[in-house]
Amino acid sequence: MLEIIFLGGGGGRWESITQVKGTGGFRIHSEDMNMHIDSGAGALVRMNQLGINPWKTDAIISTHCHPDHYTDAENLIEAMTKGMTKKQGILIGNNSVLNGSSRFEKGISTYHQSRVGERHVLKPYDELNVKTWKLTATKTKHNDPETIGCKIETDDGLIGYTSDSEYIDSLIEDFDCIDFLIANVIRVKCQKVPGHMCSNDIIEVVNSMNKKPKMLTMYHMGMKMTDPDSEAKYISEKIDIPVIPAKIGLKITMENKSCKYDYIKY
Repeated sequence: MLEIIFLGGGGGRWESITQVKGTGGFRIHSEDMNMHIDSGAGALVRMNQLGINPWKTDAIISTHCHPDHYTDAENLIEAMTKGMTKKQGILIGNNSVLNGSSRFEKGISTYHQSRVGERHVLKPYDELNVKTWKLTATKTKHNDPETIGCKIETDDGLIGYTSDSEYIDSLIEDFDCIDFLIANVIRVKCQKVPGHMCSNDIIEVVNSMNKKPKMLTMYHMGMKMTDPDSEAKYISEKIDIPVIPAKIGLKITMENKSCKYDYIKY
């Protein structure tokens, strides 16, 4: 059994500033692995609210070099390495967040990167074994051109995360047959934004799959997504699977490829 715990459901600069929906990313916990994905602003605060111990972090992933996806990563590295006293843990990122690029300075310092046990820079379709899990980076189209999404194969099911991307055909094949999909949907209906998906985009992606996920969580919602519950219902009716909007404390439990959800009270 594993749990996926959301430290918010928001994304973009306005949500990062206001923290109305929270931008702390999400965690995947199993018996032998605790992974934090896209630890944006407020990750440590939300973990404290929800009673999640940051010291118990084994791996950190930052999918690209935007603050709402890496801001708290250095603090989490300090927790993962026991206050930088032990060289341990796994750090995974795209090229821009770990090395920098012509457009972006690296988001995580050389010093912090030097203290982890393993450091991996991934590009689309690279594969990596993380203990018993198999991670495959996926393709995106975003204004950090090196952004990656990911698929994570576990004993309890296949998890997919689109990260930030506008609609591209490869999303259909990359996430076909996923058991649980986390989709970054920043705007409602057909309100398109460069580098991001709106609701109608993810509807097209899922309805084009040969095998749909069992459940979808709508994540990285922008400031103009004012009624996430209503929008999730709209998407669910169009794709005929449960759609749950990410909120602080949303917990997805996966076991034997089945998915259910509830909320951590705080």
